[in-house]
Amino acid sequence: MAYNFHNWFQRICLPKKVRNQTMETIRGQLIKIAGKVTRSARYITFKLCSSCLYKEVFWQTLQNIQQLRVQIQ
Repeated sequence: MAYNFHNWFQRICLPKKVRNQTMETIRGQLIKIAGKVTRSARYITFKLCSSCLYKEVFWQTLQNIQQLRVQIQ
């Protein structure tokens, strides 16, 4: 199941320039990012530091995830 999730995540969610990287590298670049999540009544805001090297990849991945459509059958 982990392999299937990794394969799906690479093919659908990640930008093209990082698709060939290993899951360990992706985890280090996208998940282990120092940031702050702020929640208000209507919005959830991600605040990343201005010197984050991978913030463009992070935002592109987040945008790709948001564009996915869920079909419940």
